[in-house]
Amino acid sequence: MARRPPPEDDDVSLFPFLSIICAIIGVLTLMIAAVTLGQMNQDDVKEAVENAIAMEQIQKELAATEDAVEEMSIQLDKEKAKLLDNAGSRQNELVKSRAELEALIKQLADTKKKTEEQKKIKIVIPEIPQGQRETVADMQTKLSTIKERLALLQRNLDEKKKPPEEAQVSILPGGTGLSFTPNFVECTASAIVLHTEEPPLLIRNAEIAANPKFVALLEKVANDKNQTIIFLLRSDSLGTYRIVKKLCDDNNVRNGKLPAVGNGRLDLRHFRK
Repeated sequence: MARRPPPEDDDVSLFPFLSIICAIIGVLTLMIAAVTLGQMNQDDVKEAVENAIAMEQIQKELAATEDAVEEMSIQLDKEKAKLLDNAGSRQNELVKSRAELEALIKQLADTKKKTEEQKKIKIVIPEIPQGQRETVADMQTKLSTIKERLALLQRNLDEKKKPPEEAQVSILPGGTGLSFTPNFVECTASAIVLHTEEPPLLIRNAEIAANPKFVALLEKVANDKNQTIIFLLRSDSLGTYRIVKKLCDDNNVRNGKLPAVGNGRLDLRHFRK
């Protein structure tokens, strides 16, 4: 049997060489990576940065959108609850209205029933004896009597509606001036009334002296010996009479006076016969 040769003392270990080779390979790998990074396009780097920024902005907008969606969901839940409450109220109103309608229908049915019962009631009119019955002639006689009474009442009512007749104050001739033709001037508290005019003319106290109608009357009487002025004095006309009396006396105008008792319309027909 062959024998194994003894080991030689001159064998060399390969481990140090393998370590050096691995180190060289690592250095080469780093060098290749550095060269590759150095040769990368700057635009690609910028685009990558912009994409990262855009992605961050999109994430922010997405978060804001999610918040808005959540808020809208809460609002919708509130609206839904409100609608449910309104629906409940309407349902209650509907139930109430239906109950009222049923009550009205029942009331109508009761009314119809009572009406039908009343229709069934027979009206019995007691018979009046022949001698107590009122004839058409009797009715016409009563109608004529009623019409006469109405006519009488209407006449009485018309008489009451008529305004009261104005009282008249009659002026009667008297004194020593009957031979003169009178020109009547009525004196009141604040004015005179010329009955020589048609219709009678009222002149206030402040305008008497300058009134052309009164001045013309003074001239007429002063220039005619058959004319005179007769002042008709009301109960409150003393002050007015003094004014016109002085004007006549100052101008030598013939004048006189007669009382007019009362407040009625003056009646001068006794002087016009």
